[in-house]
Amino acid sequence: MRISALVFTLAVGLPVFSGALAQTAAEATDEATESSEPSSQAGQPAPGQQMAHWFGKAAEAYREQDIEAWVKATEELHRLRPYNQDFMRHLVEGHARLGNLRQAYDMMLKMQQQGLSENWDEIDAVEPMRGHDLYDHLSGMMSEAGQPFGDVSVWSTLDPEFAMPEAMAVGDDGRFFVGTVRDGLILTSDDGEAWETFASPGDVPQLQAVFDLAVDAERGHLWVATGSVSQFQGKAREDDVRSALLRLDLESGELQAEYPVSSGGGRNLIGSLAVAGDGAVFAADTQSPMVYRLAPGAEDLKPFFGHPNFTSLRGLALNDDDSLLYVADYELGIFVVDASGGKQAWKLAVPETFNAGGIDGLFHWNGHLVAIQNAISPERVVRLELGPDGLGVDGVAPLAAAREEFDTPTFGVMDEGDLYFLAVSHWRHVDAEGDPRAALPEVPIMKIDVDNASVQNVGREMLDELKRRQAEGQQSGEG
Repeated sequence: MRISALVFTLAVGLPVFSGALAQTAAEATDEATESSEPSSQAGQPAPGQQMAHWFGKAAEAYREQDIEAWVKATEELHRLRPYNQDFMRHLVEGHARLGNLRQAYDMMLKMQQQGLSENWDEIDAVEPMRGHDLYDHLSGMMSEAGQPFGDVSVWSTLDPEFAMPEAMAVGDDGRFFVGTVRDGLILTSDDGEAWETFASPGDVPQLQAVFDLAVDAERGHLWVATGSVSQFQGKAREDDVRSALLRLDLESGELQAEYPVSSGGGRNLIGSLAVAGDGAVFAADTQSPMVYRLAPGAEDLKPFFGHPNFTSLRGLALNDDDSLLYVADYELGIFVVDASGGKQAWKLAVPETFNAGGIDGLFHWNGHLVAIQNAISPERVVRLELGPDGLGVDGVAPLAAAREEFDTPTFGVMDEGDLYFLAVSHWRHVDAEGDPRAALPEVPIMKIDVDNASVQNVGREMLDELKRRQAEGQQSGEG
């Protein structure tokens, strides 16, 4: 039976940190659907229809080369998805074509401050901006942002025969585990040199595509997030369970317990896990906007926290005392949930100089969050210094970006101060059935010391200089 998504009432009173006020999760996600008017009133789309409405408007305007209407629709899309780099780039192009150089430079400056990379010299639409000092300055800095960066090494390499690796975990004994989507395998290795099959659908029929793994060494458990997707080439389950949380014995790989989420036509898919010190397991549903919780000794997963405006929940991370659960939404950024009850949540406050979109892997380490981002350019790994209350970010430091090994880096695992992560994803290299479009690439597992970074926020002096150059560029453009 499919578990219905519950929406909890969220508290409004919030603490202040570093001079910034955190938003409730409800407020933050409602920013993406500000209008509560039904679609029949004032010509406004209903909240749940806004993305499709404005995307359709933008596509239609672009086909008709109505640039003014295209920009208007894209501004609405940017409001709904503020971290989407495509929308930001389109606004620079659109305003440049309309001769709105001030607005074009404003968005270009914002993208540069967020560390985004673009090759503007290849985009004809920004021709009206060329020839100005501000354009040359920003364009040069954004080109430099796409250069390889980071002290990162290849720890292991997975052979292409292990198609679509997606999950990683590590035990206290140094054993690493990797889960795959296409064949539903769980691999293990002590040293990264040789990988052996720890569990497979042949041994554990409940295994389908593996999306995440988590070790509970104290209790001898390996938790597995598994589910049915078209790319999974194993045998379909006779009971038609579409997604489940499995508990395997950490030594033998034998199934100890199963906690189904949905079956039949259910649109649920557990994609990320986090295990608390008391043994409780949190599981994020990538298809429905819900985080589930399995209490210690419980027989069923229970809805813990959700909001209908979430887009796609990815990484989960608990802070050191398990009081806060960090949840990455692929389009909307990072949210913070009171892990004791799930009835109070906030949008993690981040500097304007940080683009929080496209986060897959999310990890907590020593008062910081470490995030793997693959939906922006450059693809990167960043470290976020949290404020004292854990509800906001005081500093942003890139750890690695634009490395030649990167091809949609996804998930990984923290082992003390080291992050191990999959630098390549096979998703774009296979078709809907999981068959390769061409020869699959090897998948490097990369290692990086997350303590080896310096804060790279754009400083006030640089911002003032950029604004001065911007003003000069506007005056030159107006002249």
